[in-house]
Amino acid sequence: MKSKLLITLALLAMLLTSCGSKEETKEVTLVSVEQAAGDKTIYGMVCDGCNDTIIIYLPMSFKGSYDGSNPDTLNILEASRNHQVFGQLRIGNKVAMIRNENDPEVADLVIVTKDMMGDWCYKVLPTLKRRADMEGLTDRQILEQLPDSLQELLTVEREYGIAMKDNHVAYSIGAYRRTTTSDEEMFIEYPTVRHYQEWTIHNGKLILSELAVDSLNRQYRALSDTAEFVKLTPDTLVLRFADGERGYYRKTEK
Repeated sequence: MKSKLLITLALLAMLLTSCGSKEETKEVTLVSVEQAAGDKTIYGMVCDGCNDTIIIYLPMSFKGSYDGSNPDTLNILEASRNHQVFGQLRIGNKVAMIRNENDPEVADLVIVTKDMMGDWCYKVLPTLKRRADMEGLTDRQILEQLPDSLQELLTVEREYGIAMKDNHVAYSIGAYRRTTTSDEEMFIEYPTVRHYQEWTIHNGKLILSELAVDSLNRQYRALSDTAEFVKLTPDTLVLRFADGERGYYRKTEK
């Protein structure tokens, strides 16, 4: 069995080193994004005079238009103490806020949406894809018999992530397509990638959606993932999804 496994691994190593991968990032221009029913998020643009106690802002619509209203003020003292102010309150930045249900002059949460924009990435490693000829072997036994070329491939990181742009446009980073072999023929596998194309804020949470087109060529949300904000700084984003927290670093152009 060992000799058969070694032959299989050697062949797989040749296949893996000869096959290429291509990163695909597809940006989609959304036709229309409206504020969802039941969403209590309010929007504005930061004005001069903000500090850890108050935010002064010009009220704006969901789509970022200004209606001519006078600046408004919300108390953010408790939000600041509870680490519920995400991003930096700089003059001119757009923000999304949640008012306190009992006191309309208090904000429970503030998100600087301007600071969300950019490419947010994290690194992933592949895992062993178990095959029928490896039945009965532990991962350690398989690893001990792997050719050097395959052992090296198991240490090759890929960069995954989310790109968030203005006008609620998003796309996924790290969508790879194999060009010479199918996934079933591969000995290693990377995590699957959600192909996000839209981001929105709903009641203070980030909604990332995959879009599809129906028979009438109308866009609809095929699926969505919801995340709570944990941290947002100039170079770090931490989101809490249903399956746990994920940290991202901001990818900058070199």
